[in-house]
Amino acid sequence: MTEPYYLLEYNISLANFDLIVNDVVVHTHTEGGSIHSQYPINHFILSSGNQSFSLVLKPVEGEQINPNAEAKIKINVLDSANGNFDNQQTIAKLDAPALNEKKLTELKIGGVFKAEVPYQTLGWIASQIIDVKNENSLKLVNDFYLKIYLLFRDTKIDELSALLKKRYQETDTSMYLEEDNLSALKNMFAMLAAEDYILQEFPNQTKIKFYAQNKLLNLIRENHSPIISYLKKEADEEFGFPFYIHLPKGNNGFEIIR
Repeated sequence: MTEPYYLLEYNISLANFDLIVNDVVVHTHTEGGSIHSQYPINHFILSSGNQSFSLVLKPVEGEQINPNAEAKIKINVLDSANGNFDNQQTIAKLDAPALNEKKLTELKIGGVFKAEVPYQTLGWIASQIIDVKNENSLKLVNDFYLKIYLLFRDTKIDELSALLKKRYQETDTSMYLEEDNLSALKNMFAMLAAEDYILQEFPNQTKIKFYAQNKLLNLIRENHSPIISYLKKEADEEFGFPFYIHLPKGNNGFEIIR
């Protein structure tokens, strides 16, 4: 394959869940019901070799997973160079065991697949480990997300584009894209304004999620929504702009990396 494009396919019912690739949550579902979809994961594959993937099932209501919950996940791959997204090959798959009468608050299944990609991105390989118990470090995380939030609030597109540069570079490389990301950012803000989306207030209560041996993190709202969350009240529609940050080696400041 010239441009191997990897997707995590999931078919899950009666449970909330996290999808995880290489110790990073790539997708979270909190609405229960049944869902069958797939999610591109190349931007979480930093280089060729073995990659881990897993699923964490969680309760929709109460403290226990519905005993009738079912879950299947697969890793599929296709060659995006030929533009045929229907010609996918399954290279790994996992089925959650039947719960029957088991009373579980959480269930995790996981496996490994081998990826071959024509790129290598640094990502968070050489990032500093963040001290999760250091209150000053946690305050700096909150301050950084607040800084980004204020740039969104004030529509500082050029400044945002500069801070998103590393994320765009590595994502475009891994997804085989040649994007005008500044124009895309401008179009996003134009869409939000035209459709009357309102940026929600910066939350008083937040949660920090740490990944990849505490080298990568994400600050989220208590309801698991991104810090950058817009709401179109009349239609009850949400638009989120999640991002992950890290602390590059030899650097005292955080950087948006995904």
